[in-house]
Amino acid sequence: MSSQPSIRQFLSQYFPVFMGAIFASIFSLVFAVPLFFDSYFGTLSMADNVKWSFWGGITLTLVVVHCNFMIARGRPFWVWPLVGMSGLCFLCVLPTIEYRADSLIYSLSLFFPLVAVLLLNSRRHREMRQKLMEVRYLREAAIAKHKAR
Repeated sequence: MSSQPSIRQFLSQYFPVFMGAIFASIFSLVFAVPLFFDSYFGTLSMADNVKWSFWGGITLTLVVVHCNFMIARGRPFWVWPLVGMSGLCFLCVLPTIEYRADSLIYSLSLFFPLVAVLLLNSRRHREMRQKLMEVRYLREAAIAKHKAR
């Protein structure tokens, strides 16, 4: 038996919280960005509203993907842009109650950023980031050893 944990054990333990945080971040964007543009930029035409919501959503989705890729590569600092983006989604949506948005959309726009921050701050996600950082150190040491030959 190997003393190294298997990839199957690692994935079964940490993959659900990792994917949950990704999906919660994406869903917070899905609900917050259109509500933001619809509420604050009500003078935009429907075509411009859709265009800016689309490009804003795509840009923020790329940020989420990049941050999670860097976390998976063992760089735990990249969790902070995700937390900041979730907080920004929450804070941008919170005052839109004044614009009489649909109550379900408004509730989900507030719910998903909170779930994302909760999952990113969970014990299991922090453990996963620590283990991925240890794997990065092992990978860098192996690369340095290989280059030294």
